[in-house]
Amino acid sequence: MVSKLGQVMLYVNNQDQAVKFWTEKLGFSVIAEEKNGDMRWIEIAPKGAETSIVLNRKYAFRQSVQFCR
Repeated sequence: MVSKLGQVMLYVNNQDQAVKFWTEKLGFSVIAEEKNGDMRWIEIAPKGAETSIVLNRKYAFRQSVQFCR
């Protein structure tokens, strides 16, 4: 049985717009942001939360799936 959830991956078309929505409209904070080439890892969470949301670009997911085929 699952008793805890650490991270949830959310695939979005535009990471900047998604960050703006989650931070300005819902009050979340960016807790981590890393860039590796054209890949960007953005992790957001509400204050005091144990679970965070990672905002990934949709096309980056598609590219990794195609690479694995």
